[in-house]
Amino acid sequence: MPPDSPHDASGGENLPLHALLGRFESIGDNCEFGLVQRYAGIEPLGLMRFSASRIDQLLHALDSDFALYGRGDDLFVYPHVTGYLFCRSGRYDFEYNTGHLAGSDDLAAVLKREARKVGYLKRRLLEDLQLGEKIFLRKAGPEEGPAEATALLRALRRHGPSELLVVRAAEGAATVCRHEGGWWEGTVARFAPYDLAAAVHLPPWLDLCRRAWTLIHGLPDLAPPPPRNLLPPLSGRLRRHRPEPGEDQTVFGPLIDLEPRDRKAVHALTCWVWIPRSYRGEGIAAAIGDRRIRWREADLSLRDRWQKVHVTATLPDEHRKLRVGLVSRGRDAGFFRSAGWFLAESPEPNESERPPIAARLLTRG
Repeated sequence: MPPDSPHDASGGENLPLHALLGRFESIGDNCEFGLVQRYAGIEPLGLMRFSASRIDQLLHALDSDFALYGRGDDLFVYPHVTGYLFCRSGRYDFEYNTGHLAGSDDLAAVLKREARKVGYLKRRLLEDLQLGEKIFLRKAGPEEGPAEATALLRALRRHGPSELLVVRAAEGAATVCRHEGGWWEGTVARFAPYDLAAAVHLPPWLDLCRRAWTLIHGLPDLAPPPPRNLLPPLSGRLRRHRPEPGEDQTVFGPLIDLEPRDRKAVHALTCWVWIPRSYRGEGIAAAIGDRRIRWREADLSLRDRWQKVHVTATLPDEHRKLRVGLVSRGRDAGFFRSAGWFLAESPEPNESERPPIAARLLTRG
């Protein structure tokens, strides 16, 4: 059995984050955990990964083997207030964002593709349920209590020996315990608002999944080591950058060797920048090659003060080396400063709330 097999008690605690998150599958109630997986650098296939689903309809779908989902005239596609096309099931009331902008494609063509996708993903879900190797995660809606969780576990186990993790929002550190109903109950500090699901507070989710995995598989609960800076020791020093005159953009930063790095793992680059009033560029951003999952660029309205920028990304397979650092956009931009560069194998930017001491001394000056 490979070392990252879900039943490998000898090496399971050493799963990299992206592999660990791939052992879970979301079954609602909205897309928040699907986005947690995306921010961790994975895009697993999942029928309910991005779907809104009420618990009563999910139970009905499991008890009926999703037989009517996507069949006949069940699905319809419509323009959502977000500007995207959404797909909805008339029989089960499931709903999800197709990812297509309204007006970008013919509705009939989109509907046909979504029906094929739903057909494939529901077969895959039923197969995964039979195997019983995944932990199915339900982000509990506000009206869902222990009775609903017990009913959901029963509906899942009608198909196979799966584990169920029901997650609720509660203040404090992430917790996991086994409920007397046979399912696992976990908590995170808060959920993202339903109308802003992308605003995921990631660290508690990652801690929850690590704790759940170790408990369910009887592994030692070992806290992961803090992220270390993968850049050279002097990377945090105060720097003065002057973009190339006449160039649309200039990249500052070292080429790093990717050979020892896990290409599937998300890496985060964090930098502090100081933009003087004389800077005339169009933007300053942290960069890991040309990829990014989450990012925060410099706010050009904040001048003569330090601010933190970051980017997270996976590493490309096709390169042996990659440039990481800062990008200044715009011709004849003038100079700016940076400090505190930190690159880590982590889906979260560095937590430092203050720039390095050399940068703070500049502020005092």
